[in-house]
Amino acid sequence: MDRQKENFTDISSYLNKREEIIRASSKLFRNLGYIGTSMKDIADEVGLVKASLYHHFSGKEELLNEVLNKGIDQILATAQTIFDKHELNPRDKLKQLIQNHILHLTTNNEFLLIASNQIDKLTEQHREKYIAKRDMYEKLLRETLEKGIQTGDFPPIDVRLTVLAIFGMCNWLIQWYQQNGPYTAQYIGDYFSNLICDRMLAKSSNFNLD
Repeated sequence: MDRQKENFTDISSYLNKREEIIRASSKLFRNLGYIGTSMKDIADEVGLVKASLYHHFSGKEELLNEVLNKGIDQILATAQTIFDKHELNPRDKLKQLIQNHILHLTTNNEFLLIASNQIDKLTEQHREKYIAKRDMYEKLLRETLEKGIQTGDFPPIDVRLTVLAIFGMCNWLIQWYQQNGPYTAQYIGDYFSNLICDRMLAKSSNFNLD
């Protein structure tokens, strides 16, 4: 029993250290860039000697892959849960998806910022897997919009272009949001979701560009 408890403690300590390393790496990648961050920088940040990092990760590229996937896995899982809520109409579903996106940006913004400009540093295999998850996430928003057009919740729109516009509007938040600033994450999420769903995508909106 004591041996099992000791092993459990060792595993828990190992996993906690991995999480600490991933978090530290994400912040360094954001502040210094992937190229500008060394394994020694990461080791110093978490209080390890450089050689000890390799007990947890094979190298910097594996760390970048872990950082990027941590971000996309979290937001994708929650978005899928929202998408599967059959009791929600498409408008309310899109509102919750946008609010979830904003919340993720304000609490894990280093993951999303890194994804926007460091994905090309991944190996081809890792990059393809990440892009597949990103495409799944975008697909949830597209299908929500498409369903809303069918039900009359949204006006006829270019769905793909609208999804890109929503991401562009929301993701710019990374550049200016401050946790001690005048707007809370909840307020921004509510404001953006209402602005997009009730104003930009109001039933009476006219998207005829001819």
